[in-house]
Amino acid sequence: MRVCSRALACLAFLLTGTGALAPPDAAAEPAGWMYEPTTVAAIELTLPQSSIDALEVDPKGDYQPGTFSIAATGGVPGSAGSFTAPIEVGVRLKGGLGSLRSLQEKAAFKIKFDEFVKGQTYLGLKKLTLNNMVQDASMIHETLAYELFRAVGVPASRTGFAYLRVNGEHFGLMLNVENLDKVALEKRFGAFQEPPQHLYEGEYGADVTVGQQGKLEVDEGKKKERTDLEALVAAVGGDPSGWRPRVEPHADLAQMARMWAVEKYIGHWDGYAGQDDAFQPNNFYLYSDPTGQFQMLPWGTDQTWGEHLPFDGSAGVLFDGCLAYSATCTGIYGDAALVTLAAAAALDLDSLARCTADRLRPWQELEMGAERHPYGLDEIEAGVGTTREFIAERPEELADWLGVAAPPAPEDGRPCLPAGQLPPVSETAPGPNRSVLRLGRVSLRGRTLKARVRVPGSGPVRLRAVVGADDAGSSVCGGRAEARAAGTIAVACRLSRPTRRRLEAHWLRLTLRATFRPEAGARESISRTIRLSRR
Repeated sequence: MRVCSRALACLAFLLTGTGALAPPDAAAEPAGWMYEPTTVAAIELTLPQSSIDALEVDPKGDYQPGTFSIAATGGVPGSAGSFTAPIEVGVRLKGGLGSLRSLQEKAAFKIKFDEFVKGQTYLGLKKLTLNNMVQDASMIHETLAYELFRAVGVPASRTGFAYLRVNGEHFGLMLNVENLDKVALEKRFGAFQEPPQHLYEGEYGADVTVGQQGKLEVDEGKKKERTDLEALVAAVGGDPSGWRPRVEPHADLAQMARMWAVEKYIGHWDGYAGQDDAFQPNNFYLYSDPTGQFQMLPWGTDQTWGEHLPFDGSAGVLFDGCLAYSATCTGIYGDAALVTLAAAAALDLDSLARCTADRLRPWQELEMGAERHPYGLDEIEAGVGTTREFIAERPEELADWLGVAAPPAPEDGRPCLPAGQLPPVSETAPGPNRSVLRLGRVSLRGRTLKARVRVPGSGPVRLRAVVGADDAGSSVCGGRAEARAAGTIAVACRLSRPTRRRLEAHWLRLTLRATFRPEAGARESISRTIRLSRR
């Protein structure tokens, strides 16, 4: 199908001009090191039993208390540096109909830094999203997809990887995908004004049509003030004649067309332009600027690089209207498809897939030691192979649809960059109310429980252990020590006789809480859940 009247000339222009479409550089900021595909961070989460119980009952409900700590690595297991001091965070599970897993499996997580400590951030972030990749045996789909979206000028999330342990137990390799919230939006678009601006999230059939727009959830902006969305719905639902000039003031059709073209190219059947069924559109965001004009942002790209979608056909109402009601908009979409074809060639997606898979392999081998891994190493390798086959076939398919010559394939054997060496993570990273305490090694010798506590200065340190939730369970021991200067001290407490008897018959899960009261300043506390083995 020829959708550009001068397709060959158009392609030649776009091969050299896609850089102008790139969004503002968002990498030069404190959290940028976490969102590099060449890096893997190590993350420790600690959850008290009360949080575990609540998440088992309602995985995606309220955020539950926990602590978070992170360390840089040299790109391979065993290379982690010092972990940051644990900070109190909110934790809940993440996932949809196919990806939600319990804490007994390889669960995915949302981590909210300011849920229980008002105003707290970590490296300027309010949230982290850790995807479990259970619907992607290759573990590289999302990284490849978001790279291509960004290459054509769609402001998509950045990605890195993290190896996660929860209460000391291996949960495995996670995709650390940049959360789309006000923090991310302001890096790309400037100050977010509410009112009038919004970020709407679309899932499971939500669309800009009467009867479906109510499914669009307000993630940022005033929840009861939706005049920007109402104006878009009214424009889309009008008479088909004059569709583009009526819709364009409310929708950046050139930007949206580039998003749809990439969705089609990568086979994102579970997105906005993928297909037409009861559960689509799905996995998209609508961002409105101060004038009320919308851009569309992608999400949920794990099930990609496998479905050879047609480049037209029925999908979301904006996509359908563009191709059905406006020859000009159809041309815009054709140009966007040419941009996608050129950008995919320039990225050398096959090398990106191969090199990313090679870097992840040692971490996947480590994950095999845990009971939660959803795929074996052979399945992961097969998933990578299938992805690379799709990458090799897709340029010719799009070129045929456009009626142009496919760009030459990149040369085989492009060398991979070495695994990323992350910079040291500062323990005084930006964000108010960061704890500077660290609860280190804990040991049990006879009847005495001993913990090493790192403190920022002089003052008393108290240690308390309880069975059950922190501050709510039954106390089993308490101890005190005096810190004379900044550094690490040992604090000991003697287990009660009933506790020792219980430990003779069964293992125990305890919550430790260390509290430091400096000579000047506010009191600080940190907690950790530990397991004591039967003696």
